[in-house]
Parts: sequence; structure tokens; C-alpha cells
Amino acid sequence: MSDAARIRQRCEDVLWDPIPQGDELSLLAEESEAYVGLLAPKLEELVPRMREGMQDTARIVLRHSGEVLDDTGTTAAELGTRLYNAGVNARALLGLLERPGELDPSPGPSRRP
Repeated sequence: MSDAARIRQRCEDVLWDPIPQGDELSLLAEESEAYVGLLAPKLEELVPRMREGMQDTARIVLRHSGEVLDDTGTTAAELGTRLYNAGVNARALLGLLERPGELDPSPGPSRRP
């Protein structure tokens, strides 16, 4: 199984399986947040080569990535929300990395600040 397939499957598990409890919930939240931390920089590198509409979408997803990585909730309810948000965001990052749309051949200056 490729890394992308493994991440996709873990995201699907997070989003569709019953929310775990206790230590498993904490571990899954950390794992999902780690995927966001791994994928977000890769998308940031790709953004300058994306067409304008896809750049806009990527920037929104990256903004949410920052929010996911800055979230420090620790109660069980907050962990459940963190897990869900990280799973959604990791899946969006992966989708944009796999299907970025038409890319410019070489990186250039971003079209928007």
C-alpha cells in the first residue's frame, strides 16, 4: 500500500468509523495532525505552479491546515473535533496533491500575495 493510500484510508477511518475513546482518540488525533504537517508543506511548494482557481482552493485548505496544527484542545470533546478537523484537512491536502489541475511547467511568482 502506498503512503497516499495509507493516509487516505486512515482519513476515511477517522471520518466514518465510530469515534474512539481515551488513549486511542489522542493517538489518532496526533496521527491525523502529523499527516497535515507532512502534506501541507508539499502543497505549499506546488501552489506557485497551480492555475489561479486551484491556487485559491489550495490557499483555503492551507489556511485550515494552519488552524488544525495550531489547535491545542485537550478535553475529550475537543480531541474529537481535532481528530475530525485533521482528517478532513489531510484528505483535502492529499486530494489537491494528487489532482492539482493543470500546472505551469516551472515555478514562478505566485499570482496573488
